[in-house]
Amino acid sequence: MRKERVEVKKLGINGEGIGYIHKKICFIPNALPGEVVDIEILQETRQFMKAKVLSYVKKSADRQLSLCKESANCQGCALTTLQYSQQLVYKRHVLKDALKKYTQFDVEHLPIEKTVAAPVTDHYRQVVSLPITYLKGKIYAGIFQRETKYLTLMNQCPMQDTLINECIQKVEDILNAHHVRDYNDKVKKGLRFMRMRNIDGQIQILFVTGQDGIKNEVVEEISRIPAVKSIWYTINTTRYQQFEMQGYKKVYGQSILPFSCFDQQYLYSVKSEFPVFPQMEQKKMEMIASMLSPGSQILSLNCGIGLLELSLKQNIVAVDEKNYHIKDAKDNAKFLGKNHIQWICQNVNEATINQCKKQRFDEVIVRSSQLSDAFKQSFILSKVKHIVYVSDHPSSLAKDLEELDKYYQIERIIPIDTYPYSAKFDTIVSLVRK
Repeated sequence: MRKERVEVKKLGINGEGIGYIHKKICFIPNALPGEVVDIEILQETRQFMKAKVLSYVKKSADRQLSLCKESANCQGCALTTLQYSQQLVYKRHVLKDALKKYTQFDVEHLPIEKTVAAPVTDHYRQVVSLPITYLKGKIYAGIFQRETKYLTLMNQCPMQDTLINECIQKVEDILNAHHVRDYNDKVKKGLRFMRMRNIDGQIQILFVTGQDGIKNEVVEEISRIPAVKSIWYTINTTRYQQFEMQGYKKVYGQSILPFSCFDQQYLYSVKSEFPVFPQMEQKKMEMIASMLSPGSQILSLNCGIGLLELSLKQNIVAVDEKNYHIKDAKDNAKFLGKNHIQWICQNVNEATINQCKKQRFDEVIVRSSQLSDAFKQSFILSKVKHIVYVSDHPSSLAKDLEELDKYYQIERIIPIDTYPYSAKFDTIVSLVRK
């Protein structure tokens, strides 16, 4: 067992501490910049090391007591011991580091704004998808941590919505009372996953099961939980986890649930993606809307069910490749009496090429981890005046901005803390034609 003493220099892209041993980078979870830690080396390659903290010789002034009792073992949130104000600084630094690494920009002079803070930083996650696990004679919604045998129970998570936490505990009790078991791959039976969403105080539950589905008496008892408004299940015995590809069967409650946003009501079906943090999603959409010009012709890509588009007044062509998103979008447009949007269900690359050939767009809204060459060439050739690019991947964003630099000037770069206490965040970039 090799031990070392290391000074932590900075945080990495996943929120882990970074130190150097004989000039080799060492990744150290649960360590903050400025700290001196005694570590044990767990893995070493030619390029890097991974280690765990044995003790803190010197602690950072920015360290706080974690609000999560599982923080020492759970790998879900990397920043629970870092003061929130410093998390915002860290995320802006991650963005700047990516731009320095992958572009030729003078990064210190780019219009990078301060990270937009979240209005609340705990109990904000309105969507959870959790494995069903059997341990010591009981069913749990829990996650076995990578490279360990430690089970993190998820019925008291401080990041999850409190109503969801309450319902998880009640559902666990019901499953155990009925002696439900977790999934057994040999016989293809049992519960695999549970997805729970809080849509304006209405809980929707989806179970992913083996061939046996879910018992009627279990459904009946869960349906008595006051907040539960719909229960669904889908059978999936394959190794992949693209559950939305399977058919969903409703066994209780409402097929669609209403959701209020932008002072109007939208309708959500079970497959359509619901924002994990609705307050920050609305904030992000408000910022995008503020960048758009009145009367412009807009192409909106990866539009989802059209939350933003249906709040705007401009003429819009909205594209999404998931047919259930476009169905919900059309249903919502009809429900709201709005007909200024053309909805297209198509591969986004193909749709971008086709639409940019057919007509001239003043502005494009694109939500993507990385722009394809087809995206970029279509924008360039069709002389789109303004691009609003929303990305959750700083490195890919930086590479795209470098390629677009010949034709587009960066007007604003805004990191947004859409996932407090985790290393994840979104960035909005406004680009204008040179």
